[in-house]
Amino acid sequence: MDRTIFSGQRIPRELVVLPTEEYYRRRYRNDRRGRWLLLLVTALAVVVAAAGARAAGPERVPAGAVSPDQVGSGDLLFRAAGQANYRPAVHLNSRATVRVRGLLAEVELEQVFENASPDWREAVYVVPLPPQAAVNGLEIRVGERRIVGRVRERQQAARIYREARAAGKRAALLEQQRPNLFTSRVANIGPGEKVTAKIRFLAPVAYEGGAFSLRLPTSLTPRYMPGEPIEPAGEARAIKLDGNGWALPTDQVPDAHQISPFMQPAPELTALDSHRIAVSVELDGGLPLADISSPYHDIDSSRLSGGDYRITLRGGTALMDRDFVLRWRPRPSAMPRAALFAEVLEAKAGGADQEEGDDRNADLSGTYLQLLLLPPDTAGGTRRLPREVVFVIDTSGSMGGSSIRQARDGLLLALARLQPDDRFNIIEFNSVTRAFFPRPVPARAENLHLARAQVEALRATGGTEMAPALRKAFSQQLPGDETLVRQVVFITDGAVGNESALFELIRQSLGDARLFTVGIGSAPNRHFMRKAAQFGRGASVTIGDVGEVGAQMQALFSKLENPLVTDLRVTWPRGLHVDAYPKKIPDLYRGEPLRLVARVRGADVTGKLRVSGRLAGRQFHRELELGGKDGSGGLGSLWARRRIEALRDRQRPVGEQSAAGQQLRTQILGLALAFQLASPYTSFVAVEEKPVRPVGEALASSAVPNAVARGQVLQQQAYPATATGLYGQLLLGLALLGLGGLLRRGRGWRGTVNRQLRRWLRRWLPDPRRAPSGRARGELERLLVRVN
Repeated sequence: MDRTIFSGQRIPRELVVLPTEEYYRRRYRNDRRGRWLLLLVTALAVVVAAAGARAAGPERVPAGAVSPDQVGSGDLLFRAAGQANYRPAVHLNSRATVRVRGLLAEVELEQVFENASPDWREAVYVVPLPPQAAVNGLEIRVGERRIVGRVRERQQAARIYREARAAGKRAALLEQQRPNLFTSRVANIGPGEKVTAKIRFLAPVAYEGGAFSLRLPTSLTPRYMPGEPIEPAGEARAIKLDGNGWALPTDQVPDAHQISPFMQPAPELTALDSHRIAVSVELDGGLPLADISSPYHDIDSSRLSGGDYRITLRGGTALMDRDFVLRWRPRPSAMPRAALFAEVLEAKAGGADQEEGDDRNADLSGTYLQLLLLPPDTAGGTRRLPREVVFVIDTSGSMGGSSIRQARDGLLLALARLQPDDRFNIIEFNSVTRAFFPRPVPARAENLHLARAQVEALRATGGTEMAPALRKAFSQQLPGDETLVRQVVFITDGAVGNESALFELIRQSLGDARLFTVGIGSAPNRHFMRKAAQFGRGASVTIGDVGEVGAQMQALFSKLENPLVTDLRVTWPRGLHVDAYPKKIPDLYRGEPLRLVARVRGADVTGKLRVSGRLAGRQFHRELELGGKDGSGGLGSLWARRRIEALRDRQRPVGEQSAAGQQLRTQILGLALAFQLASPYTSFVAVEEKPVRPVGEALASSAVPNAVARGQVLQQQAYPATATGLYGQLLLGLALLGLGGLLRRGRGWRGTVNRQLRRWLRRWLPDPRRAPSGRARGELERLLVRVN
């Protein structure tokens, strides 16, 4: 066909003049200009955003000064007046002196600092401690002066401290923010003076799988703070403005600014020859030992004349970037099936300086016991029950570095242990929650292959929104086959600030499932891991290094796949008035002992203690003779710490502000004052009566950062003030992005520009829609005649 039908009129094809490529290039040049302009504006917005993000990174500071995130655990940061730079005090040393007697460890943690600035300072620092630590002593040495702390009600202690600080007196305040996290303040440190802070606490020795262990935290993992930011008031506002934490208070974590110290990478600390700790342990396990080891540090051990062991760090000190863990294993032939330790208190607790109305006059004399009893080994020939396992893996930003590799390896090992009659699902969470399958699926080869591929692709990014992941995990457990053992395995570093809300969620949503926690990283939140497993009726293990994945996951598998010791009951001799904890004896897993702390009224404790239960369908019982005192000190404080924990667990469901919650508060307060323990409602305060800061001299408050735990990636947590200011940069970035949106979507404005461009184009290019001129028409006709 040689003719073209166009608008109903037949025109020879050879007479049709089509637009050239040059025409289109010029005709639509204005669109390309718009695209280039949009690209330029977007690039400029990205540059502004990058500048804002850079504000969270290290600033350019003069020699001898650092920014808030260039410091580490234990450093006293001194802010120079009128500028955003920070000067750290010289960190001379840290030392932990530990004395282990049986099942109890007495620890004295000493940190020494020096005020290298020419001004008077208040130092604020965050100290991580074991989750079950009973803090019962605080001492501050400034030069030759020694200030001993005493426990007061929290508000009263804070008021005493503020008044002493304002009056120029030396003062110290130690407050509990979490059971494993404390904030210490030291006011009126003079120029060039050294500060020695000593914290004394008691911690129970752990036992699992035939070995005893003790864990001392030296750093922490930054916690994620869910919720909407709120504006604090009063003292909390002053703390926030002083920059003592990178997080703002939220409606879910009101004290976020108090539990979020700044962090510094370990290589920078090494370059400063700072943040090193010496550890000395005197070990009296009461049994012949087969071996003593530390999985994360090189140690030296020697036998003392009395049969005790002394353990020190090889090389003297180590960097404070991971937990120190000591393990000792008794000889198999010497390991008893039970251990009992006792302490007798004959006087009223609370010390000599009791005050009227402070609830410390209650008679707490009596015998305090600590019991460890090993259940019988698993009976042979037990039948393995099919399981429905939901694995929950944390892929938030705090899991970056080696933590996510440990989590992936552990999850892959767990998948390899599943049997064809099991069912499973995997849920990953960060800022959002995603399940691999809509519901648990059979552990067939094709499902496992698909799951492994997705696990290997997991990466760490985003926030730590645990609550939606836990809800989804518990909702996976559908009613149905009662032969299935329903389990949830939660793999995380526990880096959250809203622990109490999560514990309540677990308690309410658990159903008939059991929750097992796997702590990941060099400095996990052990308080969260332990309590979550407790409320979930499960158990907890910790993986602190990639090399531990196999052994620790094997320990978890032995708990998941073996029968429980259930229906445990403790029967005390008749006539004894006993207050023992835990009140409800939990089920025990393979390798776990029964642990009890108890107070018995009176000093004459005799008779037999009977423990009974069921294992793999069979009844068993153990008996232990009471009596005899070994003189172990501190058991009363340890019992009081466990009772406070139990009262807090009862308080959580009813709320602190309810009538029942206030009654429980009164009991906790009285107990903490009686035993002189730090608690949610009590603090240590120490004041020197004589003012030392000259009148007219200013006092500045200084934040205390912590060291980034080994293997973790430093997360940018805060935006310090910059020349433009964070909000100014954000507004400028939003304005530029808005301009880009107008360029993309502003039709009216684009129409005006397009009309102007069309006028310019018509001056340079002919319009092919117009009829050709007479001369052009004649040339075209002559050309057609030649062709024909």
